[in-house]
Amino acid sequence: MIDRTEPASGVVVGVDGDHATEGAVEWAAREADRCHVSLDLVQVLPGSQTVPALQEPTGRAHALLDQARRRVESVAPGVAVRISVVEGGVGAALVQVAERAALLVIGSSGPAIDVNPTVGRTVAHVLGHAACPVIVVPRLRRDDDGGPVLVGVDGSPDAVGAVDFAADVADRRQATLVALGVGPRLGAPTLEDMWRRQVAEAVAGIAEEYPDVPVREEVRRGNPDHEIVRGASGAQLIVLGSRGRGAITGALLGSTSQAVVSQAPCPVAVLSPRAADAWTRRLRSAAGTSS
Repeated sequence: MIDRTEPASGVVVGVDGDHATEGAVEWAAREADRCHVSLDLVQVLPGSQTVPALQEPTGRAHALLDQARRRVESVAPGVAVRISVVEGGVGAALVQVAERAALLVIGSSGPAIDVNPTVGRTVAHVLGHAACPVIVVPRLRRDDDGGPVLVGVDGSPDAVGAVDFAADVADRRQATLVALGVGPRLGAPTLEDMWRRQVAEAVAGIAEEYPDVPVREEVRRGNPDHEIVRGASGAQLIVLGSRGRGAITGALLGSTSQAVVSQAPCPVAVLSPRAADAWTRRLRSAAGTSS
């Protein structure tokens, strides 16, 4: 067992009684195994703690989390697991617990994420504020572990970190990286040239840092979220920045990210501005070291 006084530093997954949690737990367990890090299974209980602290689960919470732990043991028996509860609002508590984590994983029931405003607010808070990449695992997901990793490129600052994170995942999974830019349906041919340059520039440094990762560049025209979901056919993961071009000023979750998360049949990784900045700085640091 992991010392409960230690903050979560590996993979954190939110656990509740919803069936969507089951897929999230399995995905998180396999990723923790790939990364050789620990796994925290966390349930958020109603409370008013402003700084949530990991606590020993009891009663029904312990039974639920222990069931999740057994699921982890069945798919990734070598992963060190800690089960805990925290008190507070779900979104804020998970963000706080994952402050020093490598990944935060949550489950999604699918389109209901947009229909239920409470669920929508919680997920939007997590995606927009987490210090690490957040993986949203749909309940009815495909199992395409051999597929590519697709990253949305739009020239925004968040996309820089998203590309590097996506390349890191592709390298670890021996997958192809697909960099996708989506331009407006109507526009001059020169605009398409601009988007192609933008995509090329976004992946320019990947070959040096990740020489074993095949990279494919694509440009599509149309609605960004529709084209990203269509472009991800057969993909094992979609990676996006939480705020791209066209996001409402001051919002922490762009409409494209929100729509893709609700529609995608595979897991979606979303990097908040904080997470994207951390990965951008990591990329620049690596480039400085190699030069």
